[in-house]
Amino acid sequence: MIKIDNNRVLFLLGKIKERDEEAFKEFFYLFQPSIFYYLFKFVYNRATAEDLTQETFIKFWLNADRLDLTLSGKAYLYKIAHNLAINHTKRTPKEITHEADEFHADRRNGKSDVDYLFLLDDYQKAVSSLPERCRAVFVLCRFDGFEYAEIAEILGISLQTVIKD
Repeated sequence: MIKIDNNRVLFLLGKIKERDEEAFKEFFYLFQPSIFYYLFKFVYNRATAEDLTQETFIKFWLNADRLDLTLSGKAYLYKIAHNLAINHTKRTPKEITHEADEFHADRRNGKSDVDYLFLLDDYQKAVSSLPERCRAVFVLCRFDGFEYAEIAEILGISLQTVIKD
């Protein structure tokens, strides 16, 4: 994963607010993989996650003039992605796909394919069965490495609620 320099992100956000397309392009390449991965953990479908990722960055660009540079641009981006994921899951029936098997194939550690698929399926079902907010906290904390305070900002909930979930 790419190490992201917070000073560079702040610089890019200032340029994006001024409608600098090159800055937005760099920002996109910095955050696209993590946004995709976050969304994929919600929808377990590569095509849907790609679509939602694009939509996230489009909304971010369209609202760039409203960026508050004193707040976290990363948190704002994840908040857009989170809201899109929630709206998508409300509109579509929940289904577990095996596209996640391909996505995680490189993470195997010597287990047989069958054992791995059963384990992954159980894992996906467990994560998918979590209540929406709890699942979001879990994914942001365990997979995306956010601190509790950042998660609270992204989800618009109190720090105590994040800790409780």
